[in-house]
Amino acid sequence: MLSTFRHYALPLTAAIVLAGCASGAKKNEEALAEAMPNKSSGFRNMATYPGNVTCGEYLGRDFQGFPEFKPFVVVDTVANMRPTKLDVSIFCSNNPKAALNEALKVDFDAQQASIMAILQDFKTLEPPLEAYEKDNRYFPWTEQGLMALVVPATVGNPPRNFPEGGYLSSIPADPWGQNYDYQCEPFAGVRIMFKLRSLGADGKIGGEGENADIKYSHMKYYTHVADL
Repeated sequence: MLSTFRHYALPLTAAIVLAGCASGAKKNEEALAEAMPNKSSGFRNMATYPGNVTCGEYLGRDFQGFPEFKPFVVVDTVANMRPTKLDVSIFCSNNPKAALNEALKVDFDAQQASIMAILQDFKTLEPPLEAYEKDNRYFPWTEQGLMALVVPATVGNPPRNFPEGGYLSSIPADPWGQNYDYQCEPFAGVRIMFKLRSLGADGKIGGEGENADIKYSHMKYYTHVADL
């Protein structure tokens, strides 16, 4: 850990001064101040980590309205006031790569080439998926799959709008030549985010090492470690 502060319920301004001066992450503290729902909240256990990360706890309220300290994570000036356990375990670590390997059951160094190729495919697929949703108010359904970006789907809910030539000319395969696993289940008009993953070298759900699933939802962790 680069620096740690265990002041109980520090006022926001004091916490910012201490953390900012000690860690050099002043912009992260400013982003945190902007994200705070209550500007007079206290802080504790503020610390900085590799990759311009600031973590700690802020004084909020539980579902009954009682005071409760809650975790926060700020990564390169982007404040997350509701981090998941995975956010905390990887970002708030002195060794993010080791934390990522343990949490996601991969060996980042050994698999870096294939992981980065998968992430590049995810980045290629993001804009057309977003464009499809913008044109049709929903992402392609599971049964329609990613091919719905190439030709209009004839199953499920056909697209209301589809540009000439489609959104993509073809769908990339993962480094092992397998189709990416795509899922999006509609639910009563509620916006449902798609799920996208490579099933690894074995093409099966789960696994470890080169057989581990590489998920679109985990892009931020892989990118963070790659940039260190």
